[in-house]
Amino acid sequence: MLRKLGKSNQLAIPKKIVTAFGLKKDDYIDIYINDNKIILEPKVVIAKEQSYFYTSQWQTDEQEAEKDIKSGKVTKTKDLNELFDNMDK
Repeated sequence: MLRKLGKSNQLAIPKKIVTAFGLKKDDYIDIYINDNKIILEPKVVIAKEQSYFYTSQWQTDEQEAEKDIKSGKVTKTKDLNELFDNMDK
């Protein structure tokens, strides 16, 4: 898909590509050079205070918790007081 570089070095991304990648207005795209080619890679920007949730440790713990839930290794309580009482036992 041939495109012409426009005013202020802007380039329009073809609708077919926008649709295929689910891109929307104001999405971020990382642009870099690799092997003498221009690469455009969609990125999600995460607020610094939320970045922990994307660490490998957090993701590993989430997977473990999901397995526990699916296997029934959970304790149901009526409220926080009962939960804390159960934890103290």
